Amino acid sequence: MHRAGVRPPISPSWPSELSIGLRQDVCAWLELWGVSELEPHITICFSRRLRSSLGRAHFSRSLVTLQTTLLDPTATELLREVLCHELAHLAAYRLHGMTIRPHGPQWKALLVAAGYRPSVTFAAEALPACFSRHPRGALRREQASRSRRKHRMTRARALFHHIAHALFMDCRVLFAPHHS
Repeated sequence: MHRAGVRPPISPSWPSELSIGLRQDVCAWLELWGVSELEPHITICFSRRLRSSLGRAHFSRSLVTLQTTLLDPTATELLREVLCHELAHLAAYRLHGMTIRPHGPQWKALLVAAGYRPSVTFAAEALPACFSRHPRGALRREQASRSRRKHRMTRARALFHHIAHALFMDCRVLFAPHHS
């Protein structure tokens, strides 16, 4: 806990794109969760390489990586929510250890305490307009559809290899899992 009204200086690892208000929110969340000692060690960066998610937390490096599209002025509230979501992962692991589930009850309790509904995904319709214009924007319908097709193909290939291996070994396939 910090003395009343006195906040430690913001870590130099904070990107300049983050507003002072957002930095203060981060300090308030960490203090609320009882892990304010994490603040000087946390690094927040933005990456164009994140395509299928809006953010990612790496506990061992105290790193939060966010998608650059979140810097769009129309995505300010989404940026706050995603940053809180990722910081809650770091706090949950700090408080409960690495054996907890990433979106388990401990993580959910931290988000609720911060005033957010625990959510793992965002509906494409709920995303700001900047995501529909972004050529590599996260969570687009086409991307989700492509992912499902790829998953089906992977299962089909696995079944094919299972059968081919059994035929090559000159034995019968006793069990071939049925996939819809």
